[in-house]
Amino acid sequence: MSYRFVDHTSELQLEIEAPTRAAVFEEAVRALGEVLSGDAESPGMSQTRELAVQAPDDPALLAAWLDELVFVAESEGLVPRSAERLEVGAHGVRGIVSFVADSPPHLVKGVTYHDLDFWYDGVTWRGRAVLDV
Repeated sequence: MSYRFVDHTSELQLEIEAPTRAAVFEEAVRALGEVLSGDAESPGMSQTRELAVQAPDDPALLAAWLDELVFVAESEGLVPRSAERLEVGAHGVRGIVSFVADSPPHLVKGVTYHDLDFWYDGVTWRGRAVLDV
């Protein structure tokens, strides 16, 4: 599993590679946590939330998942760390997300649909989303 960021002007493109469809959503949690905290292990009180989103297809589902994580970070001052017990269906994702109480910067305004994609290449699941920063 891996993810990387590609710089854009006023945007940050997130590219995720994972062995399973559900693992793409797990990696998205870790990646967004890194963007919002600057590291993977900032101190703070750990909290969990059950999150669920729905969308008509996999790319839109990835965007909705990231948007929900951004919303929790902005509204509750929580940085996402990891996800567990993810249930990924045809039109929805539900799971328990661990967060750390922090003061995340108002860095991510939202997820754009520009270059949004989600696919299986026969070996690896891949997701791509552009974050408006």
